[in-house]
Amino acid sequence: MIFDKMFTQNTVLESAMQASEFKNQVILNNMANSDTPNFRGSEIEFEGILNNAIESSKLNGKLDMSSVMPALKKQHYGYNVRIDNNNVDIESEMTKFYKNSAKYDIMVNSVLNNTNRLNSVLTAIK
Repeated sequence: MIFDKMFTQNTVLESAMQASEFKNQVILNNMANSDTPNFRGSEIEFEGILNNAIESSKLNGKLDMSSVMPALKKQHYGYNVRIDNNNVDIESEMTKFYKNSAKYDIMVNSVLNNTNRLNSVLTAIK
């Protein structure tokens, strides 16, 4: 039972880490094109999709990660557009990159902690 929870948690973390890597690639692309005329920045939607999957799993008792994929969307509305018709704010993107990188580090530490716990249990069983 405890191993099932640990493996489920690691599956969720693996998916979240992959989405986080993808998010960093999109943010870096936005930053690289911050001076490109007519460029529209993109975002990744993942947290809401993952939360919906977790909430569904509470109802049916099984977490289905097959449908939990990050969604790429263009930033069309709600962002200031400059004279060159570009809507990327480099400072905002740098902040997003820092926050996303910090989240990624936390996820890596969680996986490492789970692995250390599992190793401790397996060592004690020997």
